[in-house]
Amino acid sequence: MQRTKSAPLIETISAKWDDDFQELAQILLAAEDIPAFILSLNNVGFNFVPINRINLILHDNEHEGNSLVYVSPDDGNQPKLIDVNYCLPEHDDGDKEVVNYLSDGEFFYAYPELIDNEIYKELKMYCQFPLTTFTQHYGGVEFIINKRIVFDDNVLQKLKQLSSIIAFSLEAVMERMWLVAQESLPQGNHDDNKILVDITNSVISQVEIKDLTRTLFRHVKKYFDIECFSLMSSENTTERFCCYDANNAESKAIKCIVQHTQFEDTPASCVLETMQPFIFNKDDLPRLSREYKECSKLIPHNLQSACILPLVFRNKVMGAMKLVHRDKDYFANCNLPLFHQIAARAAMALSNFKSSQEVRSLARVSDVIKVNDDEPKHEVFNDIISQSSVMNDVLQKVLMVADSDCTVLILGETGTGKELIAKAVHQLSHRNSHDMVKMNCSAVPSGLFESDLFGHEKGAFTGALTNRIGRFERANKGSLFLDEVGDMPIDLQPKVLRVLQEKEVERIGRHELIPVDVRIIAATNCDLLEMVRNKEFRSDLYYRLNVFPILLPPLRERREDIPLLAKHFTRELAKQMNKNITSIPAETVRLLSLLPWPGNIRELRNVIERAVVITRGSVLNLPAEELRALLPTEEPISASPDIDSVFDVEEKIETPTTVKDIERERIIQVLKETNGIVAGPKGAAVRLGLKRTTLLSRMQRLGISSKSFATNG
Repeated sequence: MQRTKSAPLIETISAKWDDDFQELAQILLAAEDIPAFILSLNNVGFNFVPINRINLILHDNEHEGNSLVYVSPDDGNQPKLIDVNYCLPEHDDGDKEVVNYLSDGEFFYAYPELIDNEIYKELKMYCQFPLTTFTQHYGGVEFIINKRIVFDDNVLQKLKQLSSIIAFSLEAVMERMWLVAQESLPQGNHDDNKILVDITNSVISQVEIKDLTRTLFRHVKKYFDIECFSLMSSENTTERFCCYDANNAESKAIKCIVQHTQFEDTPASCVLETMQPFIFNKDDLPRLSREYKECSKLIPHNLQSACILPLVFRNKVMGAMKLVHRDKDYFANCNLPLFHQIAARAAMALSNFKSSQEVRSLARVSDVIKVNDDEPKHEVFNDIISQSSVMNDVLQKVLMVADSDCTVLILGETGTGKELIAKAVHQLSHRNSHDMVKMNCSAVPSGLFESDLFGHEKGAFTGALTNRIGRFERANKGSLFLDEVGDMPIDLQPKVLRVLQEKEVERIGRHELIPVDVRIIAATNCDLLEMVRNKEFRSDLYYRLNVFPILLPPLRERREDIPLLAKHFTRELAKQMNKNITSIPAETVRLLSLLPWPGNIRELRNVIERAVVITRGSVLNLPAEELRALLPTEEPISASPDIDSVFDVEEKIETPTTVKDIERERIIQVLKETNGIVAGPKGAAVRLGLKRTTLLSRMQRLGISSKSFATNG
């Protein structure tokens, strides 16, 4: 936007266009109200297109009208809001396509009543995009340009991105305004109102969850003598939350400890299932510990009672809040509605944080992802591509166990990279100067298994023409990796157990014990404990292998790693095929990040490999039929309107717009198949491989009711 002399001084940005957006996002998120928002929006210049004015057309759903928010050039550039009877052109709810772009002749032909309007009097080119977030459609944003330009694909893509940033920023500002407005409404007594105003003014100024946790703790300590406070913020996996624990109120520097926990391991799962507070005291912990693993940590030793409240803001579940007090009966007699209102303020702040993160991530997105840009590397895990917190937890476990000699059992779905983790354990150990010998237990015929593992002497059996050294001997002083250990023949398992216990082997046909010094690393995608219950795997061997288990998360629970992996595989495979592929469309990466990936990293690599094979230019070409094959259901689900322009296909592929869409559709599909039954051996929870409480928590957060799928009679 061209700045006027009377406009506040904000530096005009002249660097890259995505740098424009990053600074704009920070400015817009800081606006206190709509007038400040539109003024800030019109005081920033963009070098990719000569925008002269940006207006907002906001829908008023209550009165079914529209309001135009603009900066008046004829009134000292003051922000104004007027009612209008048009919205050019009309949008359908949720339509994210560019609606139209017009020249001045086309614009005034369609709207002759606006020819003398001060807002449009110098207009040469006009463009409008919808203002839509994940949850709501707010109206439209107008871009007024006083020069003749061409709306090419590059300009339209950038305007579309800019519109998304404006929409998400506007949502955050409007939610803040709504909460502040609630403070002016009569509610409760004077002291309660004072407390809420004090807390609201404090939380809206916070920019990080740690700071929010400390701020809320100071207030609840001051007003209610709360001794321990936690914010439990739900994560994208819908199974885990990030718990921010604050205590030590007597010190100026309040401690804030961050840890990751499963919902199902704490009473927070009950809170999110019922949306009701959960009150308990120290005497309840032994009983609760039988159902929730983490209960022993919920009330510190010097305190007596606790209350967990759901964090809900505008029907969006943001997590849970825990309060702990010295008085055993405090929460049974306290002003619980007041704590609910405090929880609402905390939920609003968390909602703002997530909106801010979305805006900033939108500001960083460019049209393509450059393949040759280096992905972040771990100092000690050069072969592992990741940046997710769940994988960081895995790598921390690898570091802990690597230099010991204890047996490691790596668990995880097929294709999650179990062998890569096994190599990391070996390479970081003191045995790395010797070999890690590998054996795939599912690939060796059962008749040759014993010979392959322990070795044999010449003439020991028909076909034994020479002496053979078994894998245990070859791995001496090093490591033996038993992949797919669940497929090991059960009659051979006692002999393997004996080697692990006695550290000596006996070749077939040679009655002499040979000492071996071997570290065992095993891996499986099977549920070994269930196999033990079914007498398909020996319990003594299971417990000998399960000394230090490492569970690898599936790719759908580490989605932030997908862009890095896609870049890595594209670069690696293009080099192998002598192709010069330098970039991946950002929309392709976004869609890849939303898919369920039942085959995990191996499946992702195969998809990238097929795309590299058919790519002829420098931009990776992933056809629509490839994406269609990866969808979790054949039923039509939420469409991504701009996929045609990315893949240049005639037939539109319908694909989920968010990770939650995919999960929601999968749960709905299974509930239909089970007639709305959640629990029991034939219920949806069993089919989805989830605990009943976990599934109910997910359904609550996704707005799914099992009653909708129950059949009559």
